[in-house]
Amino acid sequence: MSKTDYLRGLEGSSGFSRQELLKSFRTGGYELSEASFSKELTKMVRLGEILRVGKNVYSFPQKDVAVYEHEYSALAVEVAALLREKFPLLDFSLLELIQLNDFVNHQIAHNILFLSVEADIMDFVFEALKERYFGKVLINPTPQIYHQYWSDNMIVIVKLVTEAPKDHECPWHTGLEKFLVDIMAEPLLAENVIESEYPGIYEDALSRYICYENRLFRYAKRRRADEKIRRLIEEKTDIVLSGKKVIL
Repeated sequence: MSKTDYLRGLEGSSGFSRQELLKSFRTGGYELSEASFSKELTKMVRLGEILRVGKNVYSFPQKDVAVYEHEYSALAVEVAALLREKFPLLDFSLLELIQLNDFVNHQIAHNILFLSVEADIMDFVFEALKERYFGKVLINPTPQIYHQYWSDNMIVIVKLVTEAPKDHECPWHTGLEKFLVDIMAEPLLAENVIESEYPGIYEDALSRYICYENRLFRYAKRRRADEKIRRLIEEKTDIVLSGKKVIL
């Protein structure tokens, strides 16, 4: 039997609990322990087979909606490896400018890495990267400094906002929710996006990929951009906020 057969007991359901999912598995003949079920549940959420839409509430995604993934550049992978080697406990994330090319009409030819790190270790990270990428690293620059020293493959170190959402597969990857907020809330990053592109970016992203509404707006609130993003969605797009803490 396929996994679909084990989920038949939940067909037509707009939302179900962990216990109801386990019952459907067992009713379908999939006998598994609590520990095995927990692993299976985590895997299904990670792969986007089911969505976590609230506390102990799950649902099925719409058809043709995928989990967002970005294939990072060789430079981004190299920087991440260096940071993990020198600062094993460092909490950081990387967003690169060319990630926008998946959604914008005006394609970006030159890449910039936006490296978000914890505030109290930014100076140490800067010194470590400066040794390897001399003349290519800026730390929390003003817009004037950013444009003055702009160069291809530049690394811009900015403060990591506390409780920023993390990618389930790789913690330093920038997931869709963080990406959509940062392109509007991170001033230096936002300068690379034409304002008229934002509605199309959001509509394209949310029609193609799984995006958790609660995660997006919780992070947007941390960045004081929640009302700005809500107005964009409601006034300039055809996206309907679900009210179930998930955008499909």
